[in-house]
Amino acid sequence: MKIIITSGGTSEPVDNVRKITNRSSGLLGSMIANELVAKNDENLEKIYYISNKNAKKPYKNDKIKEIIAESTEDVYNALENLVPKCDAIIHAMAISDYKVDYVSSSQLLTQRLAGKSKNEIEKLLISNDVKIANNDKISSYNDDLFIRLVPTPKIISKIKEWNKSILLIGFKLLSNVREEKLADVATNLLRKTNCDLIVANDITKITKERHPALIIDKNSNVVKVNTKDYIAKVISQYLLDNSELSPTYKYYSV
Repeated sequence: MKIIITSGGTSEPVDNVRKITNRSSGLLGSMIANELVAKNDENLEKIYYISNKNAKKPYKNDKIKEIIAESTEDVYNALENLVPKCDAIIHAMAISDYKVDYVSSSQLLTQRLAGKSKNEIEKLLISNDVKIANNDKISSYNDDLFIRLVPTPKIISKIKEWNKSILLIGFKLLSNVREEKLADVATNLLRKTNCDLIVANDITKITKERHPALIIDKNSNVVKVNTKDYIAKVISQYLLDNSELSPTYKYYSV
């Protein structure tokens, strides 16, 4: 069995020095990789571990191949190549929803937009004709900056297009919602992206000691766990044992 794990967060360049990043340590992904290896399953052939250079890495092991990917584009390219060759993917990486299109300033915008009609303004703002003409480091002497962001590709929606038979485990993070809402949103994402399993978290409930999550499969079975360790155990057992999830799961924890 060949398994892909994406972990940590991505970053999108503003210029060749500055970046917009997603906060994610990569700890959970590393724990899942370690748990899979620890099971010593003869069917586990290789883990392709995709993360940024600063993310937490799993223990060194011959079965783990580390791949560094910083931007959403890096991750996209790596997965487009690997997904057709693998049996499962644990897509735990915090992928940037937006990337930088261009950077401008109020002074430049005012100059370029003066006297323009509404339609002309909309077209100009969508184009990069108002960007600061600098492909290197943007000067820190600018009084202000305006950054136009555009959506990045929804990588999780591409995975089953690249390999319809791959087992796909996705993750959904919300903030300050009731458990029922968390479950509903996660289930909708599972169906939309054709996931086999999804792990849903509320960031306001996560602490250093606790990492509560709902783990939901495509048959609407739900397992509740309270720590990263239990998440790793449930996922590794799901992948290497029988690919079934039930409320009487071996590692079930309230």
